[in-house]
Amino acid sequence: MANSNVNNITVVAPPGARGDTGPPGPRGVRGERGETGRPGKLGPQGLEGQNGEKGAPGQKGSQGAEGFGGGAVYIRWGRTSCDEGTGTVTVYSGFAGGSYYANKGGGSNYQCLPADPEWGRYDDGVQGSKSYMYGAEYELDTNVPYDKATLHDRDVPCAVCYSLSRRAQLMIPARKTCSEGWTREYGGYLMAEYHNHNRSEFVCMDGEPEVLPGGEGNANGALFYLVEARCGSLPCPPYMEGRELTCVVCTI
Repeated sequence: MANSNVNNITVVAPPGARGDTGPPGPRGVRGERGETGRPGKLGPQGLEGQNGEKGAPGQKGSQGAEGFGGGAVYIRWGRTSCDEGTGTVTVYSGFAGGSYYANKGGGSNYQCLPADPEWGRYDDGVQGSKSYMYGAEYELDTNVPYDKATLHDRDVPCAVCYSLSRRAQLMIPARKTCSEGWTREYGGYLMAEYHNHNRSEFVCMDGEPEVLPGGEGNANGALFYLVEARCGSLPCPPYMEGRELTCVVCTI
């Protein structure tokens, strides 16, 4: 709206019509860059992209240093050596032993005594208050599952076995086969001391046992008897009254 001043009289003229938009002016000089603004809010996660193609295999690395430890150790009762065809080696072989069957003291577990003992300080002769180590014999009164004529009252061999490629061993009573993934080292029948003698451990006697030469006499000592199932708190079936129990030694 334009103003006019005539003889000190102000006349207010009405605004004219708006003119047409003129052509754009020349581009101005670029101003200075402003300060960086604050980051905006995190947007929603996009869809997962497709997997890329499998890359070529890398070069084979160098072999690491040889490790130590590990492996599985077990005793093969009734045999003079281990089955080295399964990747197992015989650490040593010897004689099965333990406490005298009728003595109240001593150890309750059988021992695999080496055939070449080493001595420290000693005093020959039986004297003083000591514990005793005896050899062990098979004690059989039937021909099942072993042949009584070839084993009864004969001395029992044993072998300590070591498998480097496996890390654990397990004796499973009442089984002839190992669980899936385990290697069967050997199988046989469960044996222990007579039920009316002092207690011993249960061990897995090899299914094809050997005897020590020259051990035919009935000298007693530690004894190995077959183990039978007895029904009651042990459910029958699946167990059977008076049936000899099998066993298997497994490694993994």
